[in-house]
Amino acid sequence: MAIIVKKFGGTSVGSIELIRNIARRIATGHQPGDSLVLVVSAMAKTTDDLVQLAYGISDHPSRRELDMLLTAGERISMSLLSLALQEEGFASISFTGSQSGIITDDKHGNARILNVNAFRIHEELAKGKIVIVAGFQGVSQSKEITTLGRGGSDTSAVALACYLKAERCEIFTDVDGVFTADPRCVENPWLLQEIGYNEMLALSYSGSKVMHPRAVEFACKYRIPVEVKSSFTFAPGTMIHTIEHKQGKNMEERKITAIAHKEKLLGYVLERSEALIGLLKNWHDEIFKYFVEDGRIELIIEDKYAGEVNYALEQNHIPVLRKDLGIGYVTLVGLGINLDPGWLAATLEVCVPFGVSRIQHSDQTIELMLPSAEVKNCVQALHNAFLGENK
Repeated sequence: MAIIVKKFGGTSVGSIELIRNIARRIATGHQPGDSLVLVVSAMAKTTDDLVQLAYGISDHPSRRELDMLLTAGERISMSLLSLALQEEGFASISFTGSQSGIITDDKHGNARILNVNAFRIHEELAKGKIVIVAGFQGVSQSKEITTLGRGGSDTSAVALACYLKAERCEIFTDVDGVFTADPRCVENPWLLQEIGYNEMLALSYSGSKVMHPRAVEFACKYRIPVEVKSSFTFAPGTMIHTIEHKQGKNMEERKITAIAHKEKLLGYVLERSEALIGLLKNWHDEIFKYFVEDGRIELIIEDKYAGEVNYALEQNHIPVLRKDLGIGYVTLVGLGINLDPGWLAATLEVCVPFGVSRIQHSDQTIELMLPSAEVKNCVQALHNAFLGENK
């Protein structure tokens, strides 16, 4: 008996008709003998609406109370999908993150999974039921409801696939899979049939919205095959797994796999101090990049976190030496490209018009810092140069 975990994002469950469509497709494609666990996000924009309600009452709402509020979104989705499956003639049951046994630490708003004890899921699968789980949420060891932060439903799905020893995990989203660049901002990107864990991690760390880095980390660490595919067509998408490279004409060929980008970033330059180090130990919001040099720490964050970061710095009496607005990043991902000066030279030539102010690299990336307003044009130019017409 194969266990398959399927995760449906907010746009996939964004309306009653979309939820019914998922139920119909599952009913049509269900293989006898397979056990299904479905992880759902909140319906599109629900989480944002709930956040807005909280901030309508308080400029700095309690993170505990925010977690209590935000978990309502996934509970709505899971119940509706369970009802839709029952209408299709399937026995189903929905569970919250805590009922599913997702145990986390106490860090409200960005909790980390410590363990999964999903005995109730096993019990219901043994009865032949489809189990629907609310993603993005869990329960701490002190019995507090917690949320896993941005992309938390992806993380819930892959963590459950790991615990349940699932055959695979399928991430359903509003795109067909992993492309060579974001199809929302690049003309004619091409769909990758497969990608390795490490390259997918590099893309996720660099701004790709297809999967959250924490979910890819789980998949990589526990070798869970993950397929990213469209919730609208259910067609084959991109398989994320261990890739065995075949020997070709050029055994040491280096090439770009894909391009990621990030817009609307802020940079804070801060003096390195005990107060700042203490704040970082209890930091809640995501940090996109950081640099430490000459007694200063530079933090690059998404601008949506600015209010909370400003408040935290003020409360801890940490002065801001410099604040940079309108930062963007474009990242080339490919094994070995960071070691080849030829790739750097070619990248510099393409990027002359776009005001690149900083370049750094990792073991398989070349990362460009530039004005946020130039990001999309830069991505298109790099894609044309390095990946156009399936180069």
